Amino acid sequence: MRTLHQFSIAACLFLNSLVAGAQELGHQNTLEIKRYSNLEISLTFALNLPTLLHKVFAPQSSYATFLKAQIELSDKALDQEIAQLNAKFSKNAFMTLPSGAKVHAQEWQLPDKQSIRNALTSTLILLNMPDKGTFHVDPLLVTARAQIKAPVSRIQLQLPPEMNPILVSIKSDNFWLTDQIPMAIFQLD
Repeated sequence: MRTLHQFSIAACLFLNSLVAGAQELGHQNTLEIKRYSNLEISLTFALNLPTLLHKVFAPQSSYATFLKAQIELSDKALDQEIAQLNAKFSKNAFMTLPSGAKVHAQEWQLPDKQSIRNALTSTLILLNMPDKGTFHVDPLLVTARAQIKAPVSRIQLQLPPEMNPILVSIKSDNFWLTDQIPMAIFQLD
């Protein structure tokens, strides 16, 4: 049992090292896809939102500088950023059906402003701590739905590149989307 436990720890450390640079102080981004009904697909994301916001709004600035600026945003400015992020997700997260038709994820539900502010503040605090190896910021949940016109079982998925790397789970199938592998085809049934 101890050997299995040690193997599990080693495997987790290896996987974390593969994507650690992009995730700074947070869990890996994940997505769970479920068929909600014959014509509706639900997407449940667990995202490292501070890192994602940095990639979207100020990738050229340092992470610490970005976090400080975000924390100081007015409620109105933060509302505008959330609206921009929602629009970007709606435009760049889609599924391509076997017919070639694109179905965009809609009805995005992002966390409330206070949850986002708390994540930004926690990330900045942890970033300034001397021992970053044992702390992390919990992911924030984001949901969306995709409505299709006819039942299908095979779908191609593409997400905004700022979400990469992201571990996608569909039933018992798991795969990564990365900058090198930005889309994947999966079976929905």
